[in-house]
Amino acid sequence: MFTKLNLQNSYDKVKFLAILQFLLVLIAFIAEALATKSVFYFSFIFQFVLLIVAYNFYYNALSNLFYSYWNMSLVFAIYYLISMIRNFVVIDYPIIGLLFLFSLFFLITACYIISSPLYFPRVNWWEYDFRFRADIRCWVEVEGHQVRGRLSDLRRGAACLELFNHMNIGHPVEINLEILNQSFTLFAEVRSKREPIIGRSIVYGVKFVNNDLEQKQRLKLLTNYWKESKKIKIRNKFSSAQK
Repeated sequence: MFTKLNLQNSYDKVKFLAILQFLLVLIAFIAEALATKSVFYFSFIFQFVLLIVAYNFYYNALSNLFYSYWNMSLVFAIYYLISMIRNFVVIDYPIIGLLFLFSLFFLITACYIISSPLYFPRVNWWEYDFRFRADIRCWVEVEGHQVRGRLSDLRRGAACLELFNHMNIGHPVEINLEILNQSFTLFAEVRSKREPIIGRSIVYGVKFVNNDLEQKQRLKLLTNYWKESKKIKIRNKFSSAQK
């Protein structure tokens, strides 16, 4: 499993951190059972099996980018925190407590990395009225043709690009748009792909390629424009709802 991971890739880094969490927690769990002499109890066997099954679901959610990953991350974070406090304060095994502390740190780090629009976009699936969505209309060149698309969730040098056309991961993207009476082009690369539900476009996670200062300035302008548009759309939605 480790040999297939490319740690230069942020997604593979998160997978590596998830595996590292599992190994540390497994060691800490067994060490605590040995220290408290509960290793031969039925409760230990039950909890051990439950831990392995839970981690299997957790890694599967991460591998398939299911949103259940966040719920399970919260559960594991609480488990790590309680176990850490118990070993530091109650049963006085600080070495085991440190293992849970490191696991909690790896979990938080992984969650920050994977929260990028490339993997878990903040897409308002429930918002069907495009008047209140902060999407930015754009044109994208696909197989020599200009097709219409939408940009959303612009964060951390990345964004979600919604199209009805198919592109492969790793495909370079040329995005043409016009904002504030300015027309310009941004270059990006497809890093992830979410297949659509019925009636919805494909959501691509794209990473912007900032090769020069001009591209960086354009991306900054676009990101700030999107953030302000989002605030205005939210205000308009609530003001119209009150009428």
